[in-house]
Amino acid sequence: MRIHGIHLRGLSAPAGDHPLALDPGYTVVRLSDAKAARGFIELIEALLYPSSDDVAARDARGRAVLSLALRSDAYVIAADFARQRISLGRQDARDGGYQALSSDPREIEDYALAVGLPSPEDFRRLQLCGLGAQGDDLLPMRRPAPVPAPAPPAPAPAAPVNDRAAERARLLADHEQQVLALAHERARREAALEQALAAARSGRVRSEERIHELRQLEAELAQLEREHKATLVELEKNAALGDVVEDFDARIAHFRALMASRDGERVAIDETRAEVLAERTRLRAAPRRQLVPIALGLVLGVAGAVAGAVGYPLAYAFAGLGLLALLIALGLARAARSQLARSEALLAALRVRERGSERRFETEGSQIRGLLVSLGLDSVDALGAAAGRYGELLERAEVEKRRLAELMLRHPAGAREELVALERERGRSEAVAAVRAARDALLALPAEIAMPVLPPSEDRMGTRPMLPDDRMGTRPMLPDDRMGTPPMLPEDSEEGEETPRDPLPAPVPAEPPRRPVEPTLWIEAAARVVGRSEGDVRARFAPAVSVYLRALSGGTFTSVRRGEDGAWVLRGAARDEQPFSALPDREQALVCLVFQLALLEALASERRVPLLVGPDLPIRGDAEARALGRALKRLSAVVQVVQATAGDAPFAEHAAKCLAL
Repeated sequence: MRIHGIHLRGLSAPAGDHPLALDPGYTVVRLSDAKAARGFIELIEALLYPSSDDVAARDARGRAVLSLALRSDAYVIAADFARQRISLGRQDARDGGYQALSSDPREIEDYALAVGLPSPEDFRRLQLCGLGAQGDDLLPMRRPAPVPAPAPPAPAPAAPVNDRAAERARLLADHEQQVLALAHERARREAALEQALAAARSGRVRSEERIHELRQLEAELAQLEREHKATLVELEKNAALGDVVEDFDARIAHFRALMASRDGERVAIDETRAEVLAERTRLRAAPRRQLVPIALGLVLGVAGAVAGAVGYPLAYAFAGLGLLALLIALGLARAARSQLARSEALLAALRVRERGSERRFETEGSQIRGLLVSLGLDSVDALGAAAGRYGELLERAEVEKRRLAELMLRHPAGAREELVALERERGRSEAVAAVRAARDALLALPAEIAMPVLPPSEDRMGTRPMLPDDRMGTRPMLPDDRMGTPPMLPEDSEEGEETPRDPLPAPVPAEPPRRPVEPTLWIEAAARVVGRSEGDVRARFAPAVSVYLRALSGGTFTSVRRGEDGAWVLRGAARDEQPFSALPDREQALVCLVFQLALLEALASERRVPLLVGPDLPIRGDAEARALGRALKRLSAVVQVVQATAGDAPFAEHAAKCLAL
C-alpha cells in the first residue's frame, strides 16, 4: 500500500485549498501546532477506516480526498463533510477515470480489509505512533458498550444469619455460572468468527485470483489495441509504399541503373560539349585573323597593277602575289565558317541526346520519383529504409492481429461484465456477511459479568458485618480491629434496644484492569497481521531491533532479550541488564517505538503499509529528534513514512519531501 497524496479543501482547519503530494519514502508535513498535527494524522486514519471512526462528522464543511494505491490499483477515498458523505472509487485502466465502488463506510472498510489493509486495531498498533497513549483501548468505537451495573435492591429486613449466608453462596454460585457461560459463549463465537474468516479468506483468494486474471487480460488487451492502432496509423502514413513493397528491390535496382546511365551520359555530353564549345570559340576568332592577309593581298594587287600600268612590268608579279594571298585568305575564312556550322550542329545533337536521356529517366523512374516526392524523402537510401520499416510494420500488424484474436477468445465480451460483478460483490458476498455477523455477535457480548450485590453476613463471632469486598470469606481488618478484637458496638438506647446499623453502600462494579503497554503487544499485532507465530516474528525482527535501539537510545541500550519469566530485559554499556518494567515511562515508550520500527522493517516484504507519525513522541532535544529522523529515513527505504510535526523540527533534514500546511 502507498498513499499518493491528500487534498484538503474548505475545511474549518486548515482553511483553504491544500493539495499535498506525498513522497513514496519519507514525507514531513509541518503544521501550526501539535493539535493540528494530531488532527492531520487522525484524519488520514479516519479516511482509511471510515466505519471505525465517524469520518463524515469530523468537520462541518469542506472536502478531503485521499489517493492511494492498494496492490496494483489506484483508489480514492473522498469525504464530503458538508453532506456527511464518504465514497470509494477505483481508477479505470482504460480511460484513466475513477469508477465509484461504494458510499457505505462499512463496505469501504471491508473492501480495504479485503485488498490487504490490516484491521483497525492492528493498524493503530503498528502503523501509528506519536498520538499519545496507545493501550488496549485502541479504538473506543470498537469496544462493546459497558454493561451498566444493576441498581442496588432496597434494603430488606434483617434475615437470619444462615439465610443470609445461603443467599450469599447462591449469588456467588450464580455469578460463577454466568462467568463460565460467558467464557464458553465467547469461545464459541470466536471459533465461529475464525471459521467465517477462513471461509471468507478462501473465497476472497479465489475471487481475487479471478479478478487479477481478468484485470491482467483487460490491461493486456487495452495495451495491445493501443499498439495496433498506432501501427495502423503508421501504415496509413506510408500507404504509398504498399504498391511497390513486393518487388521493391527490383524496382530500386532498375532505378539505380537508370540514375547511373543518366549520370554517365550526362558526364559524356558535358565533356563533348566543352570540347565543341572550345573549338567554336576558336573558329569564331578565325575571320578576324584573316583580315591582315586579305588587306595585304589587296594592297599588293592594287600596287602591282598601278606600277605595271605606269611602266614597271615586274610590278605585275607583286599584283599576282597579292591576288593569290587574297584568294588563300578567303578560302581559309570559308573553311572556318564550315567548321563552325558543324560545331553548331554537334551542339544541337548533344542537346537532343541530353533531353532524351532525361526523358527516359523520368519515364522509367517516375514511380520511384513519385514515392520520393510523396513521402518527402531526398534519397534512394532513405526510401529503402522507409520500405524496410513499412515491411516491419506489416509483419507487426499481422502479429498483433493474431494476438488480438487469441486475447478475444480468452477475454470475450462477457468477461467485462464478470469483472464488474466480481468487484461489486467483493464486499457484499455471503462470506463477508457471515464474517460481519460473527464479528457483531462477538462484539455484542458484555466485557464481563458484574459482581452481584451480596447480602451482609456476620463473622463467626456474630458481632461484625462482613464487608462487600469479603467475597471469599476472609475478614479485612478494620481501623479499630488491629489486634483482632471485635469492633465496638454503638451504645444501647434508652429502651435497651440495639441501635440498628446503617445500610451498607451499594457496591460499584470495578473496571477490568488495564493491560500494561509493553513490547509484546506490538509482536502480537504483527503476528496477527502476517499470520505467523510470535516466535517467528521475534526471530525475524531481532537483527533490526538492535540497530534501532542503539540509534534511538544514544548507545544507552544495545540489545534486548526475553527473560525466562517472559519479561523483556535490556542490555547496555552503562547498565548491565535492566528489566523493561523498571524503566521510566519515557524510556518504556522509546523502547516500544523501537519495537514498532523494527517490526515494520522486518515484515515489509509481506505487508507494506505506511507508517503515520504524530507529534507526541518520546524524545527530548534536537539530537534525539535527528536520531529519530535518521531512523525513519532508514525505514522509509522499505515502508512509506508520513510524519506530521508542530512547526519546524529537525526531522525535515532527513525527509525526502517537506510540506507546509
